[in-house]
Amino acid sequence: MKSILPYLKTSALVSFSKVLSSGLNLLFMIYSVNLLSRTENGSFQYYLSYLPILLAIAEFGLPSALVKFMSKKAENGEKVGSLLVASLWIKLYSLVLLFLLGIGFFFWTDNDALIISILILGAVVLSFVSLFESILVSFRDYLVMAIWTPLPNLVRFLFLFLIKPILPYPISFIEILIIFCLAPLFILSIFFILFRNKSMEWTSSFSDQLPIQKEMLLFNSWAFIASIFAILSDRMEIFFLNVFHPTEVVADYGTALQLFSGFLIILSTFNSIVYPKLARIAGTFEFQKVVWQSVGIGAILALLLSPGYFLAEFILKLLFGIKYVNSIPVFHILYPNFLLQLVFAPLGIALFALGKPKILAFLAFLRFVFGLILDNWIIPDGGAKGAGFALLLGQVIPWFILLLYFTFHFNKNQNRPEYASS
Repeated sequence: MKSILPYLKTSALVSFSKVLSSGLNLLFMIYSVNLLSRTENGSFQYYLSYLPILLAIAEFGLPSALVKFMSKKAENGEKVGSLLVASLWIKLYSLVLLFLLGIGFFFWTDNDALIISILILGAVVLSFVSLFESILVSFRDYLVMAIWTPLPNLVRFLFLFLIKPILPYPISFIEILIIFCLAPLFILSIFFILFRNKSMEWTSSFSDQLPIQKEMLLFNSWAFIASIFAILSDRMEIFFLNVFHPTEVVADYGTALQLFSGFLIILSTFNSIVYPKLARIAGTFEFQKVVWQSVGIGAILALLLSPGYFLAEFILKLLFGIKYVNSIPVFHILYPNFLLQLVFAPLGIALFALGKPKILAFLAFLRFVFGLILDNWIIPDGGAKGAGFALLLGQVIPWFILLLYFTFHFNKNQNRPEYASS
């Protein structure tokens, strides 16, 4: 029990920060949805679904890789400098790739050039936000992280709240998309004011950081593939809805989905607290103990949050009136999916900590394939409710395989005090 107490204290601090950030994000989304018509909101939800994909390209797996490699070397300024310089080079490569994809997207699709530019610039800005957060996680500076985490959503909400009244015309989804993507740009410099660690150096000779750059690129490549397939799986339903149904149906599904930002914050908290610890103890017997403890905590949280299933109608009518009553059954379908994510999330984090991004990439690809099949089968006739079922069912087999893998992995090594993580 004593070993869990520091974990719970740190978790409480980060959780409070994440809850605040989630609340600000929810306020932004509620305000935005109420400002827009269902048609405009459908367009907003559709284009917003591209942002996580572009962000994954801009990040190129750096946040997870940086935490893995830096957590054990946070006190070594020279090693930290090599890791940070290598990260900046990798980020440069990813931004060139993102720029080239943006050009191709402009010429080969009928999407508006302004919207493409907004999304690409937003992905670049947010990739630096996540990079800075991964540095805080690596150094385990959870106090500064608690201050840093809510800032992007705070500045978004303030911009929307202040700009909307002074516009000479009704605000459209494009202005809201600009605020969501680009407002966090104004907080990037604050990181260097908040975080001043003597061990953090942004200098390194090319010969020192080149081997690290190669090692991180190899790890990042699989992490990047896993991230891309996972995000595509999360957002694929909106793309299929946009093909087979009017934008109002996209709005019904997207609005219900936005209400689960609180669950995503809990998952992010798991990642922020559990991942650095697992990365440090990978290859030891304690690793198994912490993994199952994390799964148990996730199961307890899921059980405590399960009554929320019955609050769908109350919440949606309170926030949006009768405008999104069609989102109520979608909420009911999505709720079990997010409860189960709380249970299985620590196992995915553990794979990263073990240095097994290939397995995670395979599972993400498997989920993508099942999602593709289910979306094609269910969404054309099932609409927004069908999209909810497809999202839930597409994850069942990957979850089952993940559970089997760790059961086998730990049983194989249970009689050994330490075991190789490779």
